[in-house]
Amino acid sequence: MTPLRVALEARFRRGGPIPDTAQGAALDHLARLADALVHRRATRGLFLWGGVGRGKTRLMACLDAVLPPAAIRRYPLNALLGAYHATCVCQPDWAARLDTLFGSARVLLLDEFHAYDPADALVLERLLAGVAERGMVCVVTANHPPDRLWPDTPEHRARRHHFAPVAQRLAAQCLLLEVDGGRDYRELLAAHGPLRWWSATDATDRQAARRWLTATAGCARDFDELFRQPRPQRDYVRLAETAGGLLIDGFPRLTPRDGDALRRLVWCLDAAWDAGLALGVLAEAAPETWVAGIGAELDGLLGKDLARARSRLRALCHVDGAGVSAVDLAHEGRRDPR
Repeated sequence: MTPLRVALEARFRRGGPIPDTAQGAALDHLARLADALVHRRATRGLFLWGGVGRGKTRLMACLDAVLPPAAIRRYPLNALLGAYHATCVCQPDWAARLDTLFGSARVLLLDEFHAYDPADALVLERLLAGVAERGMVCVVTANHPPDRLWPDTPEHRARRHHFAPVAQRLAAQCLLLEVDGGRDYRELLAAHGPLRWWSATDATDRQAARRWLTATAGCARDFDELFRQPRPQRDYVRLAETAGGLLIDGFPRLTPRDGDALRRLVWCLDAAWDAGLALGVLAEAAPETWVAGIGAELDGLLGKDLARARSRLRALCHVDGAGVSAVDLAHEGRRDPR
């Protein structure tokens, strides 16, 4: 093994289980990419895709940890889109916007890549072209290959021509690598203690939730306050990075009318996973049924995010009695992309 490959695997092992075969192959590719970046050789990026909980974010974090900080610019996808729109307000030209977004970085790390809105797809295709023009490479994680990064609905199929260019750009700039050993590793948290999912109507459960909240010096927020009011994604990032723990009270069984709330919940869970924020839930429904009633249309629209959201919610609501925290299983060495 090369020194970079050894460093990547050592970093990976610090997060918990040893790499499976698919993760080991990804580490090999990441080592070759890192070596090319360190020695300033031309190289293609890497598109890591696979099911939820397969370790893709953790693999990306290993690369983040072994490369010089100045070489890396890392964004969750929604954060990149938000940052881009902010630059449109204050920067007059395209080159200045790219300078603001990427600085002198040589590799762009993009986590949880997807495209729901045709306008977002057009922006992403242009940003990827700008990355290539600057001589940068991309390392991307996603649950699906590039040609399946948008919802499978009649409306999205009719607008495929808006989404296809970003898929083609990703395939041209990155080596596509499936990372899927067939196991959701977040399920390992279930072996380390009980699920912090309490009944909102049971007095004993409410007392247990309050005891946990006191022990974590966390905060309690009502579901409606957090997710049924207009709120930007950055609010959830701030909350996740500053709270010691988060108790979500009044967590309902969601319905077909809850699309906006569900999208905000996905944002919150992604931010909580990135920050390793421990969660507790006081709920009306069992953990297996909270999205059972959302209907086929909403499931089709958000289905690519729902599997990830359910996996992350369950993992973050588990007590860890074995020294492997949620943030370890997510990633280490997180850097603020701004």
